Amino acid sequence: MAGETVLVVDNREDSIKFLRTYVLEPNGYKMLEATDGADALKIALSKKVDLIISDLVMPRMGGLELLEALNHRGIDTPTILMTFHGSEGTAVRAFRLGARDYIIKPFAIDEMLTAIDKALTEARLRQERDTLTQTVLKVNQQLESRMQELRFLYGIGRSVTSLRDIEQILNRIVDAAAFLTEAEEGSIMLIDEESGDLYLRAARGLNERKASSFRIKMHDSIAGQVVKSGQPISIGGQNEDDSFKVKTGYFVKSLLNVPIKNKDEIIGVLAVNNKDTAKAFTDRHLNLLTALADYASVAIDNARMYAQLTADIEQAKKTGRRLEHLVEARTSELENAHLQLSKTENLAILGHMAAGVVNELNSPLNNVLDNLHQLENSIEPSPKNLQLISAIERDTLHCQQTVDSLLDFSNTKNYQFQKVDLNEIIESAWSRYANEHAETGYLVEFVRGFDPQLPLISADEKQLKQALFYLMRHAYLAMPTGGTLRITTRVVGAQVHIIMSDTGEGLSKEDLSHIFDPFYDNGHRAFGLDLSITQAIIERHGGSIEVESEQDQGTTFAIHLPK
Repeated sequence: MAGETVLVVDNREDSIKFLRTYVLEPNGYKMLEATDGADALKIALSKKVDLIISDLVMPRMGGLELLEALNHRGIDTPTILMTFHGSEGTAVRAFRLGARDYIIKPFAIDEMLTAIDKALTEARLRQERDTLTQTVLKVNQQLESRMQELRFLYGIGRSVTSLRDIEQILNRIVDAAAFLTEAEEGSIMLIDEESGDLYLRAARGLNERKASSFRIKMHDSIAGQVVKSGQPISIGGQNEDDSFKVKTGYFVKSLLNVPIKNKDEIIGVLAVNNKDTAKAFTDRHLNLLTALADYASVAIDNARMYAQLTADIEQAKKTGRRLEHLVEARTSELENAHLQLSKTENLAILGHMAAGVVNELNSPLNNVLDNLHQLENSIEPSPKNLQLISAIERDTLHCQQTVDSLLDFSNTKNYQFQKVDLNEIIESAWSRYANEHAETGYLVEFVRGFDPQLPLISADEKQLKQALFYLMRHAYLAMPTGGTLRITTRVVGAQVHIIMSDTGEGLSKEDLSHIFDPFYDNGHRAFGLDLSITQAIIERHGGSIEVESEQDQGTTFAIHLPK
């Protein structure tokens, strides 16, 4: 094995040149040189030297003195001594000081090469031994790690077949996943069959408060991509600046997600994350997590079958009540289906009926207004009479406006689309509402947050103004003792947004889920047609409307319209 560094120490240039030209460089050795022992000692102390070839007699420090100096400093570099005039006593002294060989000049090339190879053999064997030892230690560590992993997997496998508590099994799987991958967090998320979202089933390392409400949308998450593709995803961990969204407001520096499959169906995701440390996951981690995901699938399937078996046994014990339970369940299903059908068909039925209802109501309403005007001219103009007539007229006009809205709502062909300024439409809707309620002692403050550079959009001005009018009325009714109505407009990508927030009494979760249902009544307040018509108008403009609300915290409507 060539490539070692040889330090040649000789005060004769011809000797150094001979060793370089004919012995060392042709055989692949690297060469350093010094003209006496003192310089050689400095080189040996400062550089890595594998072999020293030194003349015996030199100025300042000879070969024997060099050996003594090296021994004194604990340096055991193999050394070959050369001399023209050697003696048996000098050779004995040299070998006692640790010289590997003693050569009389002049020497043959093969003689020196043999001496060099012999002197380096021990060092080479020592290096090979150290390398082999390190390799064995590394392999042993890897084997121990694999054995520990196998013990974990074996323990999980026994748990899956022996435990009946699905919570305990899944939590053990998550603990094993986090431990084997050295991850900061671990979780199992399963698909909610009703919403299609992923919900947290078991977790390790996640904040308990966050974990209880941990849900992930399928269409906007990395875990959702794993479910859709059926393939694992591993990203991040390359640098400290990595940041990947697990869900809204929750970011990690690296993650590994694998699908949980039950036969050919994806039922969830097994995930590990590093939230604070930029450490990537490896293929070994992927293999371990895939095995654990298989265990999770078996555990879930076993739990389902066990639950089904338990249910079947219980059902067999209660055969006398089976028919009653089936009837009750079927009745409940029919009621739910009826409610859903009513919800989806109400607007359609309303649209078909609106035109006929309008024709039937318009004439009587106009007659009522005419009769009111005649009555006003014929009776005594006392304050009480005038107040009653004014109240009847106001309610009749409100009915007439509702009828007009129904007519516009039912007749989509009459929509007149043109370029309009949303800010101006909002101002117009507010002016109309404020004027109609001026006598009520208006206590609502209108705060504007309009974008002055808002682009024009294509819309039916009358319909859009009506929709905004209804939203303002909803806000007003939610603030009977006064409050603030804030309306903001802005551009977001290819959309124009209108954000309308009030500081009113807010809505319960039940009311929020039915807010756009026509004729919905919670027992305290009837929502009527206003908001269902508003939703239909926005959707007919190619937009969408969303609502967020909490009781005593106000309500916010967000309208998204195409630019």
